[in-house]
Amino acid sequence: MNSKRILSILAGAALLIFMAALNNTPAVAANHPGLKAATLVAEPAPEPLVCINCHRAPNINTNEGVIASRAFCYDCHRKPETKKRVGTNDISLQVTPAMFDKNQPRHRFIACINCHTDVARSPHKTKTGATCLECHNRHSEGTAHAPHLRVSCQACHFKSEFVRLDPKDHRVKLSHTNYDSVPISLSDHSPSDAADENTCKKCHFKKNPVGAPAAVLPSKSALCILCHNSPLAMGAPVFGLAGLIFLAGIFIMLSFWFKGSVKGEETSLHRKISLSSESIWNTVFSKQFFTLIKIFILDIVFQRRILKESVSRWSMHSLIFTAIMLRMGLALFTAIGFYFNPGSEWMTALVDKNYWFTALANDFLGLLILSGIIWAVVKRFIIKPDHVVTEYQDNIALVILGSLVGLGFVLEGARILVTGIPADIAAYSFAGYMVSKVFSFFPFDWASVYPLLWYAHGAVAAVFIAYLPFGKMRHIFNTPLTYFIEAVDGVKNEKRV
Repeated sequence: MNSKRILSILAGAALLIFMAALNNTPAVAANHPGLKAATLVAEPAPEPLVCINCHRAPNINTNEGVIASRAFCYDCHRKPETKKRVGTNDISLQVTPAMFDKNQPRHRFIACINCHTDVARSPHKTKTGATCLECHNRHSEGTAHAPHLRVSCQACHFKSEFVRLDPKDHRVKLSHTNYDSVPISLSDHSPSDAADENTCKKCHFKKNPVGAPAAVLPSKSALCILCHNSPLAMGAPVFGLAGLIFLAGIFIMLSFWFKGSVKGEETSLHRKISLSSESIWNTVFSKQFFTLIKIFILDIVFQRRILKESVSRWSMHSLIFTAIMLRMGLALFTAIGFYFNPGSEWMTALVDKNYWFTALANDFLGLLILSGIIWAVVKRFIIKPDHVVTEYQDNIALVILGSLVGLGFVLEGARILVTGIPADIAAYSFAGYMVSKVFSFFPFDWASVYPLLWYAHGAVAAVFIAYLPFGKMRHIFNTPLTYFIEAVDGVKNEKRV
């Protein structure tokens, strides 16, 4: 091989290496905006730098790493002159080790960036604030009387008395100023006693700026599970009284059932209970169990026997009964699911009354119940069939149930109006949203009216629960039991409804 050929090969190889390096220069430059690409290709816009991507952070899963990480933050934040410009105000961001360790003893070995997850970057600015839910679960209905999904954790759990409603994301947050527009520090990590009702009053007072009811309301009751996601709590005292009356009514019903003969036993109550328990046990663990499941689905849920008797009566019963069962099923599923998995996005959505599916389902099923009540009123007072002329107990049941559902829609409309939920979210509660639009024409202090409506709805709900075992609605318990007994004993009575 002559020298000219060797030189030409070396020159070609050098040209290829130079072209490859030229093509790779923009990619290298894009990974670090400090480098400039030696090319005419337009340089892409640099992404925000994440400091700890290059400057390795200490291991914040160890106490030594936590101390080192916090020392880095304290280099600036322990100084009084460290401030944040918010609008025209300078807000102090001073946090000293002594202050933090005294006010947050449970978090003394937690690194700052464990909570403030998005500040270790350039520009050094947070968008999310402290992310408490990275470690803590959301509150259930029982803890805060509602999950308070639109309220930031700091708004309740920090001592600062001043909160605001952020118009960007419609969340309640700590305010940068007091209600006289005087700047306040947001760096005080002193915890508040969230169980103290005075903490709740930082939002719940007349003419508050965050759209909260003007009074601190009690928890829902476990009895409310018929229609609402509810905590395992008794709630207001009126629910406790209603629960006692309900249990007394159930006891009276059971006593009446056991007055008759049970499997041939006429006198001994102990023997009757024993025979009943044995019959239930043998039925559950036999082929008859599947027969009972079939009866439950066809004759109780879908009310097949009522349909055979009268289509109009079936439609009335189905609108009321099926809608209540569906609401109770959704409420039970939500309560149980949220209890076992409070971090689930699905469960959080179902707990949220403003989530599109929850809002739509509640209003739709509520309207079905209301439609069934209206249909029953039309049959009773306009069509007037002979067999219902003297059944005054039906009238009492319709008044109680109609008042309960009607007040529910009124309460929902007031809630939407008071909280100021944006129209694109509130519209999914289509019935409640229309009620809120009507209410908006009346210049009342709806934040003060809302607690009154809540107690009215709660009182009617308590009456409804207490009345169940005594009035006409006790057939909710009697009829399924009759169907099951007929199936177990082999009785055939197609006319029984």
